[in-house]
Amino acid sequence: MLEWNDLQHANRLKQFDGFIARIINDQVADTIRQASKPVVDVYVSCERTGFSSSDQLASRIGQMAARHLIEHKFNRFAFFGHEGKRYSDLRKEAFVDCLRLNYFSCDVYHAPQHILNAFDEVVLKKELYGIGSERKAIVRWLAKLKKPIAIFCSHDLRAYQLCTICREMGIKIPSDVALLGVDNDLLVCNFTKPTLSSIDPNAEGIGYAAAEELCRLLNGEAPRAIRIPPGQLIERESTKTYLIDPPWLSDALVFIRGNVAKCLTASDVYRHVGKSHTCVNQAFRAVLNTTVTAEIAATRINEARRLLRTSHLPLSSISKLSGFSSLEYFTNSFSAAVGESPAAYRNSQYQERSRDRLF
Repeated sequence: MLEWNDLQHANRLKQFDGFIARIINDQVADTIRQASKPVVDVYVSCERTGFSSSDQLASRIGQMAARHLIEHKFNRFAFFGHEGKRYSDLRKEAFVDCLRLNYFSCDVYHAPQHILNAFDEVVLKKELYGIGSERKAIVRWLAKLKKPIAIFCSHDLRAYQLCTICREMGIKIPSDVALLGVDNDLLVCNFTKPTLSSIDPNAEGIGYAAAEELCRLLNGEAPRAIRIPPGQLIERESTKTYLIDPPWLSDALVFIRGNVAKCLTASDVYRHVGKSHTCVNQAFRAVLNTTVTAEIAATRINEARRLLRTSHLPLSSISKLSGFSSLEYFTNSFSAAVGESPAAYRNSQYQERSRDRLF
């Protein structure tokens, strides 16, 4: 692992056979290029001639964010990132485009220029994540936004910064502002109050692809640009709300999503919200065009699909984690809902992920 100071001495770099590196600017690129060795860029501030790159499929991340927040019934949206940083701009563009296709607009935060100029030095090199002199600009922007609103942040540190300021301003999360980040940084997400929902960009997949690509370069093959699809969206407290009336209906949906593995029944939901079965089912039909029982069943199927896509767990474990009473019931229910067996679905998803890798 090279330190930033090592880049001040280009001759030291010639001892290495190749590099997997964050090429954050032209200076770093020029210094490493002097070593005349294969390079795989895993930051990708821009496409650089002669370098391979391994990076996230940013468009898919922006789309995931938009769909998640739309599913939570929000109708006002914003993006909070770092303009001019490629990863942030690509996530923003995909988020805004997906919203536009669903007839929604998006308010975009524009950071002061001195903040953008200092980003590489402050965040990437020194790993300082405070808000500093940008605080006033963020406060002004937040105060102007009509609430309730869902805000997609370019990464978890941005979500953490926004969460901190929301608390200071008395803005409630997630009822006033729902926050979604990227990176699934477990320290940031789990130790922020409330905990932060985040999209896993599949950093391990990007790392494996970078190592594979470096092997190719060392064998004399031509550089490529590789884009890896993201992992899953991990929902935590910062987006656990639905913008629907009455408010207890949102609580019912959150309860169903959070307890899907517990073999829920409709009676459990009635007790949780403290309403009669007639009242609850009438609200579900009027607002969501479904019933409590059907919503529980759909949630179980969706959880099973997620686990089949993202884990190697045996079907018996997925059945239990999805709240099904038996493997046979799980298999029959899943096949009827999805149109193929759990095993066939898992295989088709694996093949699709393999095709999704872009070169």
